[in-house]
Amino acid sequence: MKPVRSAGSELYAILISVNYYHVCPIGTIAGKQDLLTYHSEEVIQIGSIVEVPFGRTKKQAAVISVTSKPEFVTKPISTVLEEVVPQHLIALSNWISEYYAARLTTVLQAVLPKGLGKKRRVKEETAKKVTRSNVDHPLTAEQKAAIKPIQSSENITHILHGITGSGKTRVYQELAKKTLAEKKSVLVLVPEISLTPQLAAEFEQLHDHVLVLHSGLTEAKRHTNWQMLKDSKNPWVIVGPRSSLFSPLQNIGLIVVDECHEPSFVQDSQPKYSALRVARKLAELSGNAKLVLGSATPLVADYFVASATNTPIIELNSPTNKRDTSVDIVDMRDRDTFGTHPLFSKKLLDAMNKSITQNEQILLFHNRRGTARMSLCSNCGWVAECPNCHLPLRLHHDKGELRCHTCGHSERLPQLCPECKSTDIDFKGYGSKRIESEVRKLFPETEIARFDGDTPTEEQLHNRYQDLYDNKIQIIIGTQGIAKGLDLPNLNTVGIVQADSELFIPDYSSAERSFQLTTQVIGRAGRSGKPSSVIIQTLNPDHPAIVYGASQNYKAFYNYELNERRAEHMPPLTYLLQLTVGYASAKSAEEAAQKFKQVLKQKYTGIHVRGPSAAFHEHRGTQFYQQLIVSSSQRSVLVKIAKELPARWQFTLDPINLL
Repeated sequence: MKPVRSAGSELYAILISVNYYHVCPIGTIAGKQDLLTYHSEEVIQIGSIVEVPFGRTKKQAAVISVTSKPEFVTKPISTVLEEVVPQHLIALSNWISEYYAARLTTVLQAVLPKGLGKKRRVKEETAKKVTRSNVDHPLTAEQKAAIKPIQSSENITHILHGITGSGKTRVYQELAKKTLAEKKSVLVLVPEISLTPQLAAEFEQLHDHVLVLHSGLTEAKRHTNWQMLKDSKNPWVIVGPRSSLFSPLQNIGLIVVDECHEPSFVQDSQPKYSALRVARKLAELSGNAKLVLGSATPLVADYFVASATNTPIIELNSPTNKRDTSVDIVDMRDRDTFGTHPLFSKKLLDAMNKSITQNEQILLFHNRRGTARMSLCSNCGWVAECPNCHLPLRLHHDKGELRCHTCGHSERLPQLCPECKSTDIDFKGYGSKRIESEVRKLFPETEIARFDGDTPTEEQLHNRYQDLYDNKIQIIIGTQGIAKGLDLPNLNTVGIVQADSELFIPDYSSAERSFQLTTQVIGRAGRSGKPSSVIIQTLNPDHPAIVYGASQNYKAFYNYELNERRAEHMPPLTYLLQLTVGYASAKSAEEAAQKFKQVLKQKYTGIHVRGPSAAFHEHRGTQFYQQLIVSSSQRSVLVKIAKELPARWQFTLDPINLL
């Protein structure tokens, strides 16, 4: 650290040259101003991280720009730290702040690594390597045809719409080869850290400098990586989740967003942003680098906008290995399709038994955690609810507890109903833990693993990927994390235990999410070309999301869903702003929302306001929440509303759902 002297008197200030800077504190601060003016007798590089006096304490800040001497008295910059934020990240932070109406202070907190200025001894960590078969196989004619327009086009953004198993990763690799040959870096974003070992292993066959970044790394390691990348002159391949966008790479030539439809690419806490939109701006700031958005099920909104703006949509319609997969839809309303087991149909059990005898892998997908979804008293109707969120607590039988999946509250499993003291407590619905318990009874000699939000860190998918790839785990059970891009050559039976779990959530995007999950899970089966089977158990076998998902018919679902959105005046036919307010009583919240609705309608033209209505999670802690949904054909109007919100109100621009 380098101390900076401050002016001790007016005379001293005259005798020396004083420089004035706009700095932005890092993290939440009071007041409405993000840029504050400080002075220094030293010339400080723009982007430098400094310490400044802030009230009675000191606070870290980033130097944003040089400014002229203000009319008021300024305080001196106390210390200049060794970290310097690259100019493109300063520009990107300013853009995020403006585009998403987010405070620059919170944007910088998300962009920069934690622990700036700390002196620490970094413990050497040996990364767990994954071994895969050679992936540098010849390009198919379709892959060659896809690569050519991306390399030659002047467009920044390209949507790579390839069916599952069509070799999108192989296209990424070939584009990366050319980028690395030009001494430029490659950034590969994945929706979950579970996919990082698989992709990293494939890129490590191309390049020596491959780095995996994710939240599982220690603070010290993340800080060391940040400094190393900032100072490196070598081109790198970075593989990681959305936060990898903020790697301090100096010369980016290619950005890939794999499985770009996934909601995990949207940050749902401040600063709220879409990694796809931020990646587009980063590519522009990096000298018009190429941005490739890859998915078998692109978001309806992204596909619509791309079509309307002539953004290239490149299709891969053929699997690299010929598929021999049968897909059966089982109507769960017809109990004749089930035998003695309440969860698994005869078809699914037959397929599982066949795979067990042939030493093939089985994947059972159900997008619900826990053992049971609801605990209730059959005598008086009491339901176990979270005291904070007032939502049903989920049973976790292995822990003997009830747990809230929203806030994390947990309590012991009651032996008696707290209302009527009855012992007749029943459990309704089921989750991934219940499925695991039942499968262990059916196949006691088989290696089984469950992957969901309750899985311990050391047992999570990214730490056990090699075992999965080597067929050491024969039955895989899990939630949405196992549906994303997994490439397992021995996986030939897939069971979607209840395909309706997302379908009737009260939200405009629920059908799209159900279609995506169904399509993606089906795509895990038979990737080696061997005969495989998929069994979809559903209570709604005729719903378009199920039918088109089973047939992998994206275009048909896109047309259906676009018509639904058009009728409901929902994105992509309009822009949305979600506003939420909380009060100690439901009546106060509703009155405040109704009053603010009238203010909005009087102050802004060309907007439509829905509500007020109770928020999806209406009662959280001591607060009752109401929401307004504002739509407009001009996004700038919604940004203005977000910036001028009164106290208590919270907002989300471009929400991907309204839950």
